[in-house]
Amino acid sequence: MNFIRYIKENVRLFIFYILLMAFIVITVCLDRKNRLLTSDIFYILFVSLFMFGVFILIDYILKNQQLKRLLKAQAAEDKTPIMPKPLEYKDELYCLIMDDLYKSFSEKNKAIEDEIKENKEFMTAWVHEIKTPITASKLIINSSEASHMEELKSLNEEICKINDYVEKVLFYSRSDNFSKDYIISEVNIDKLVKESIKKHSIIFIKKHIKLINRVNNLFCVDSDKKWLLFIIDQLVSNALKYTNVNEMIIFETSEDDKEKQLIIKDSGVGIRSDDLKRIFINSFTGHNGREENIKATGMGLYLSQKLAKKLSHYITIESQYKKGTTAIIHFPRWNDYYDVTKM
Repeated sequence: MNFIRYIKENVRLFIFYILLMAFIVITVCLDRKNRLLTSDIFYILFVSLFMFGVFILIDYILKNQQLKRLLKAQAAEDKTPIMPKPLEYKDELYCLIMDDLYKSFSEKNKAIEDEIKENKEFMTAWVHEIKTPITASKLIINSSEASHMEELKSLNEEICKINDYVEKVLFYSRSDNFSKDYIISEVNIDKLVKESIKKHSIIFIKKHIKLINRVNNLFCVDSDKKWLLFIIDQLVSNALKYTNVNEMIIFETSEDDKEKQLIIKDSGVGIRSDDLKRIFINSFTGHNGREENIKATGMGLYLSQKLAKKLSHYITIESQYKKGTTAIIHFPRWNDYYDVTKM
């Protein structure tokens, strides 16, 4: 910083000093009782001007050094705002404001990076998932060993898988703009359960899984039909994946003063206790994803919980390894669905 710019930035101080000196001189000169000689007056003015000049010089040097340190920090490759020690209180406040802005920017940037990484991981996993049923469909169509009806059944099953994977991508891509695509209304749970069962009927039949539907046909909740059906579909799909041939899946409902519940029980392989705490983490597959279903991506439960929370519902999982799993969708009463628009 050159001296001229320093003067411009401190022009009020210079004006104040000139006015103060003028006031002192005028007061001394107009006071008839004043016995000071003219030389004494000039001496006082000279000393005060000298002291003021020394102050200005020291202040200019200190501020100029501070500006050089700031320019050095600006030119550094590392843009982390490590500022030099402030000279004045206002500089300290500026540093605090900059630190707050940097922290806020870092958090937002980290959130964006995590979201991009999550999207990339999901799309990569989805691409790998959808390749399998497409390849299987081609093989079935080209096969001439199986009967015509068996071919169609197998092909239909693979196409259902493709449809499920495509739905995952569509719902995942819409989940961040949830507030633009939802309608809260009274939803009949029995109808949604039957619709989901019908969608997965081929697998129920193929694995000879016994179905018990104890859902009351008048059981209703306040939710969005499309999003809630997707959540139920994912839970049913998970139950079917890990339930062996000739076993059982049960649908039940429950309610009390605090909430309503949709309960989906299976007698499948269950989940290990050390995996239960992490089943809603993105891409977590756990022991079952390695031993029972190596094609699992760990996206179904993660996405279901994410969407459920946006609807002010939530999912809990209870399980005993080798004895089965119970998935529960909780519908708390007296939800303020205005809050859903903020998600």
